[in-house]
Amino acid sequence: MRQKNDNRNETYVTTPLWSDNPSALDLLGFADVTLPISDAVLRDKLDPVTVGIQGDWGSGKTSMLRLLAAELRESPGVVVVETHPWEYDPATDPKATLIAEVLAAVHAEVDKRGGLSTTVRDKFKSLAKRVRVSKAVKLAINTALSGGLPAIADVLGLFNDEAETVPDPTLQGFRQEFKELLAMDELKDIQRVVVLVDDLDRCLPETVIATLEAVKLFLSVPKMAFVMAADRRAVAHAVATKYEPSPQALELGREYLEKIVHIPVPVPALGEADTRAYLALLMLQRHLDDDTALAPYIEHCDERRAAGKADVLKGLSQDGLDGDATDDLQLAAMLAPVLYERLHGNPRKLKRFLNAYWMRATVAGRRGIELQPHALAKLMVLEELEDTAFKAVLGWLREGRLSERLQALEAGQSPDGAGEAVLGALKEWASISPALAETEGLDSYLRLAASLRSQVGAEVGLRADVKELVEALLSQRQAERKGAVRDLPSVPQDARLLAVEYLIKRIRSNPDDQGKLGPAFAKFSEDPDVAQAMVPGLSELSPERIEPALVVSLLPKKNAQPLMRGVVRKWLESERMDAGAAEIARKGLADAASAS
Repeated sequence: MRQKNDNRNETYVTTPLWSDNPSALDLLGFADVTLPISDAVLRDKLDPVTVGIQGDWGSGKTSMLRLLAAELRESPGVVVVETHPWEYDPATDPKATLIAEVLAAVHAEVDKRGGLSTTVRDKFKSLAKRVRVSKAVKLAINTALSGGLPAIADVLGLFNDEAETVPDPTLQGFRQEFKELLAMDELKDIQRVVVLVDDLDRCLPETVIATLEAVKLFLSVPKMAFVMAADRRAVAHAVATKYEPSPQALELGREYLEKIVHIPVPVPALGEADTRAYLALLMLQRHLDDDTALAPYIEHCDERRAAGKADVLKGLSQDGLDGDATDDLQLAAMLAPVLYERLHGNPRKLKRFLNAYWMRATVAGRRGIELQPHALAKLMVLEELEDTAFKAVLGWLREGRLSERLQALEAGQSPDGAGEAVLGALKEWASISPALAETEGLDSYLRLAASLRSQVGAEVGLRADVKELVEALLSQRQAERKGAVRDLPSVPQDARLLAVEYLIKRIRSNPDDQGKLGPAFAKFSEDPDVAQAMVPGLSELSPERIEPALVVSLLPKKNAQPLMRGVVRKWLESERMDAGAAEIARKGLADAASAS
């Protein structure tokens, strides 16, 4: 989608981004797994039951829970409770918080019918009283341990129950009373209460243990089912803290978890073909109007999976897709093998890579760096997934030998300057299409990438004395920049010529540096020979990217260098300058003319 940028007077491609949150769409074929889970939690013979959806960070556990919730809500007589212990208030009892959520959901379901008997209402009140007492006790203990006192209103609010009292108002008697509630005739329409527990592996050990205790000790009664999505290793480590300093603490933690989770269900790992399909569907998502338009493509992949086909994208119709969409499908095919191997088919990591790619593409485009999508994607693979190798490539650029060494690498040779530790990664990366050694704009892109990684490398390709000068002129410290500008006349002319040539290239890919470098350009232009050398580079800058600060520096009111006036006049005559910069240019040229 192209939009107009009024500030730059140009068009650019709107950056497509994917939410890092779990998707409501099943782009991964997870319904094949959630349907058996739904069947398990609804089976009478498995009542009560706890299912554990197990997988690494970003593997799709929450997406599976969302699909499962949607399926279960279509079943009559099923109450679905979605809970996130990670969000619980740490000042109160996590056990009581989970229990309160379940109790509230059941109460809301039966309350829809109205006309509840006094017996049922009293049972709900009694159970609620137990929860409030547990919360109050925990709050009092926590505040006492921290050296404070709980607010009177907080404690009274937790205990207040319209003066109702129950014998032993603690959670110890909750399980039996809760079991009696669910067995009452007025709740016979409730066939199952399914609690979906997410983000357990993000909790502190105390909350993890309390949540598991709530499931095991207080809520595991007939009609109850639990589905907990978590990284099994992280939960086992959290439970292990309960047994420390025993040397068997971790093993005991694993055993504890196994006693609670009756049916472990691992999240399916994406193979290379599914990785490609997932990337393709994400790409298509940005070209289609809505989820309905994407549905046929999802169905095609699902049907291929159900038929046991390895390549789920094979035969996908591209009718009606524009050129950009088909290009994106090719990009997905190019990225899939590399990202599958490096990211192990992790859906969240795949989305994060695509987001990084599209953000970089947009920034590069705004900086006037035009790279083909496949070339940019190949560079992003190296930067995002092979940090050490990427730094080696930046080193080649710094030495002025980038093209030479890339050519050797792409010819299957071992270039000088590549350590054994990274040579294997570089050779594997170089085998990815396309070849980059002769790619136009590669230098500018790598400088941009280095600056965005806080590895500016302003000295790229420069000899030592010029490198020192350039670094000073680009310093983040204004005093250092001013000192370097002041000392420019004493710098040998050949060094100034090399420095200004580099700096003009620099602002082509980093326009934001114009304000920082403006005073240096003004000082450089005082030497007629250097000014003459500056003209071609400055003239080739895109007028729409010229900042007012650079214009101000090149057009002082007195003694403006005629060659610089010519450059600014050329920018102005293009009629493509930003309105603010153009106004300053007109005024500056008029002032310079009157002063001459």
